[in-house]
Amino acid sequence: MKNFRILLIPLGIFYGLVMAMRNKLFDLGILSSQNYFIRSIGVGNLSIGGTGKSVLVMYLINMLRKTHRIAILSRGYGRKSRGLIVAGTQDNVSSIGDEPFQFFNRYPETTVVVSEKRTIGMKAIGTLDNPPELVIMDDMMQHRWVQPHIMIMTTSFDIPYFEDFLLPAGSLREFRSGVKRADILLITRTPDDLSIEKKEAFLKNININIPVFFTKIKYSNLLTFKNKTIDSRILNEECFILVTGIADTRHLVSYLKNQFGKFDHIKFSDHHNYSDSDSRMIQERAGDKIILTTEKDIAKLTQNLDSERLCFLKIELDFVFEEDQNLFDKMMKNLSL
Repeated sequence: MKNFRILLIPLGIFYGLVMAMRNKLFDLGILSSQNYFIRSIGVGNLSIGGTGKSVLVMYLINMLRKTHRIAILSRGYGRKSRGLIVAGTQDNVSSIGDEPFQFFNRYPETTVVVSEKRTIGMKAIGTLDNPPELVIMDDMMQHRWVQPHIMIMTTSFDIPYFEDFLLPAGSLREFRSGVKRADILLITRTPDDLSIEKKEAFLKNININIPVFFTKIKYSNLLTFKNKTIDSRILNEECFILVTGIADTRHLVSYLKNQFGKFDHIKFSDHHNYSDSDSRMIQERAGDKIILTTEKDIAKLTQNLDSERLCFLKIELDFVFEEDQNLFDKMMKNLSL
């Protein structure tokens, strides 16, 4: 596998050069990024999926929603519709995409807008009857036609951008130097036992002078079913299967094994749309076991799988160091003043 990846490096360099030329055109002003009067926070990464953007978006919503009217702007990846949609009660995962629907479902008071062209989305947000005071833009590192007021880049601790390679040899969508467009770097999936020494060793690989924050995933102690919530410790007593359609399942699988022991895992690709045959296969494999999935997958699964045993486990963003969280929260609140 390693030798095969080496063979793909020339293709990655060609792809990276194309992206670098595009970025240079924006840097020189030949292609122009639009600025908007509404304060905005961009969330993005250099790689394809799996670096914790969604959980960061939800953290920002939860922190700022009590003091600000918030809108979320997303491409709506994986949706079956096209064009501009301002999410309403008639919308579902098919019309706006799994991640935007996850935001809308958890925080229904938040305006969720999807549009392939972010300029169209921002213009639509500005014409709303009660326009938001803050827009959180999802997956924005490579979408440079709109310039957020601050850009937060996420990268995972176990596969950081500075150890990754360009597509198709690795998962980077552009050269590592793209990190220079970030104003804040958020390290996700950091191990709980991170020491100051390991933190400093990690930071030595980051050659830009911006704030860096170390975060991890915090799992809920409750399972959410259709009509109830139950203490997750029930998984110690009952057998369950795990169904996922997310980019990186390693952290979730490791957590569940450490907490609850062995289980059957049915793994689909990221943003997978579950068919009737998928649902039948899942139900047959599950039998009378609990079917555990992610908050991102639950809406798509319930379209074809009607089971009282189907549930999901909520996750939250947490900071490894308390002083990091205090500083990050202060920066976000000051931006939105």
